[in-house]
Amino acid sequence: MRYIEIDRLLRKRSRWGHRKELWKNKNLQDDFRGFFFNKCWYTEVILIGQDSHIDHFRPKAGILPFEQYKYNTPLKEFGYYWLKNDPRNYRLCCIYANRKTGDGGKGCYFPLSDDSPLLSEDGSEVEKPLLIDPCKREDVALVSFMGNQVVATSANPLDQTRVKVSKKIYNLIDPYIMAERTKTWNSVEQILASYQSGDITRSYCVRQLNELVSRDAQFSACAIACVNSLAPDDIKEELDLTI
Repeated sequence: MRYIEIDRLLRKRSRWGHRKELWKNKNLQDDFRGFFFNKCWYTEVILIGQDSHIDHFRPKAGILPFEQYKYNTPLKEFGYYWLKNDPRNYRLCCIYANRKTGDGGKGCYFPLSDDSPLLSEDGSEVEKPLLIDPCKREDVALVSFMGNQVVATSANPLDQTRVKVSKKIYNLIDPYIMAERTKTWNSVEQILASYQSGDITRSYCVRQLNELVSRDAQFSACAIACVNSLAPDDIKEELDLTI
C-alpha cells in the first residue's frame, strides 16, 4: 500500500458534476483510476482487464459487523449516508478488495477500535477506524511485507490489530494476490543477489530496482520493503523508498 495524496486529486472535482450518485460519474472514475497509475489503492493490483470500483471508505449503506470488533451500531441500518457524494470518502479499488472474495472483501465493513467513540448523524467523523486508510500517511507506514507475509511495522497492540484486520478485509492475503506479490519480492532478492555476487553492475542493479519501487509498478510497496530489508546502504541511497 502506498500513500495517496487525495487532496491533489480533489482539485479535479469541477469535472465531476453534482449528480446524486457521484461515484458513478465517468470522469471521476477515470481520474481516480489514473491518479495511482491504474492500480488498486488497497492492494496495488494493476487493473488491466478489470473494472475499477469506487469504494466508500465509510460505507454508504448499512454497516455489517466484522468478527468480534466494535462497529458504528447507530448507523447499522443506513451507514454514512451523508458521505455518499463526498469524494473525500472515495477510494479506488479492485474487485478483490471491494467485494466479498474468499475470506475477505471490504463490502460494508468498517470496524472500530474498542475505545472509539460512535458517530451520530451530525456528520462529525470522530471514530477510530481499524482499517488502514491509504489516504493517511501515518496509516500506510504501519504496513510492510516480509516475503509473502503482510506485517506490522509497529509493536503497539492496536497498530498490530489494525494491520491484521486490514490485510484480511482488503484481501491482501488472498492466495492469488500473495502469489503475485511474492514474485515482486523474489525479483528484488534476485537482483540484489546478482549484484552482491558481481554478476551485474551497480548501475544496472539500481536501474532494475528503481523500476520495481516506482509508484507505477505493481506491488511497489512490497519491493520497497524488500529493499529496506536486504539491500546495502549504498544501494538504498540511490532509490526513492518513500511510501
